[in-house]
Amino acid sequence: MLEYLVSLWGSRHFVLYDARVRLAVSQDHTLLGKMWLVLNPILFGLTFYLIFGLLLQTSRGIENFTGYVVIGFMMFFYTTRSFVTGARSIATGQNLIRGFSFPRAALPLAITVRQALSQVYVLIAMVLLVLAIPPSEPVGLHWLLIIPIFILQSVFNWGLGMLFAPLVHKIPDVGNILSVVTRLWMYGSGLFYDPSRFTDDPTILALFHLNPLYQILQMTRDILLYDVVPSLGQWALLVVWAGGVWLIGLIVFWTNEESYANERR
Repeated sequence: MLEYLVSLWGSRHFVLYDARVRLAVSQDHTLLGKMWLVLNPILFGLTFYLIFGLLLQTSRGIENFTGYVVIGFMMFFYTTRSFVTGARSIATGQNLIRGFSFPRAALPLAITVRQALSQVYVLIAMVLLVLAIPPSEPVGLHWLLIIPIFILQSVFNWGLGMLFAPLVHKIPDVGNILSVVTRLWMYGSGLFYDPSRFTDDPTILALFHLNPLYQILQMTRDILLYDVVPSLGQWALLVVWAGGVWLIGLIVFWTNEESYANERR
């Protein structure tokens, strides 16, 4: 395993180059180019705000509900994009796998790095929107805590990609099921509602709090919207999720390393 990690570190130039080039050309066929990296989550967020905030009134008195929804979508879709594309990294990287010798974990890592680079634009837009949309929130040094949240979320995303990539490689149908899984995950993460305003069942609320994406959304909202520093318990839970999923994903991915070059019949 140590030799594998050293080899993976040796592939860092390929990972960075691949991530930057693919990000640079991802929107070249459109008129607005990289602006779509920011516009897509904003439009999704505003659409759900229109439906669930204005029409269905699910805000239930949530302060700054527009910012609440925008932050939810921008942070949630970062994980789902990385997860789905990372899980398909072996299937989409077969030409590289058959043509070159390198640690295959570089493929989901390159996807995670590419999504992280694109998320930087999204985070900047998110902060600007929080400042621009009334009621504007005061800026403080605690806003810098967004950086460790972003790093832990990226580690978590990479781990998820490595964990599911062998399964999608062996059973391609799983790749189609992932969209359903992420949709269910979305409704269970409190993107456009606060679960405590709909139920007081301790078991249901405990399940929400154990959801890593729910914690990421709540920690980000507390920092940017409500001037609250996340508790040590929230940080500990996020560290355990990120580190645990990454470690399990690495072991599973490494164990199946030799099978990735096999062509499916």
